[in-house]
Amino acid sequence: MAEATHHQSTETRVADRIPWGWVVVTAVGLEIAMVISAVVWIVIYSYLIHPGEDQTYYENYAKVASPVVSVVLGIPFWFFACRWVTRKAGTRAVQMALWAWFILFIIDVPLIFFYEPRLYDWMIVAIAHSTKLLAAYLGGRAALKHAS
Repeated sequence: MAEATHHQSTETRVADRIPWGWVVVTAVGLEIAMVISAVVWIVIYSYLIHPGEDQTYYENYAKVASPVVSVVLGIPFWFFACRWVTRKAGTRAVQMALWAWFILFIIDVPLIFFYEPRLYDWMIVAIAHSTKLLAAYLGGRAALKHAS
């Protein structure tokens, strides 16, 4: 009986740790997925929806559309990815999801400075990161309910 209790408490301790490798993979993987999604949208727009413009037109369109794609697709991407991956953290699911978002934040925000951001850009960054934070939190909460 004591051995069973010891085995169970060891499993609980292992399941209630944040797997940091998965945190980093989640943050980087979601960032890559967002970039790919933006590129796919621009390709769809330029070939199927509004073909025939010059390259400069599509480059300018990409500057406006890519942040919108990030906001719109960031919500379901972050929710479902965090719900799935944070199950590995047991009772620390919400913390794991928030750490994944924070890693994205510390990678993303300094990169914004390379593009000479305008007020509009900062507003989009604030909206995108706020919605991703909320989606990550809700995904972690959903995983936590599943772990209970």
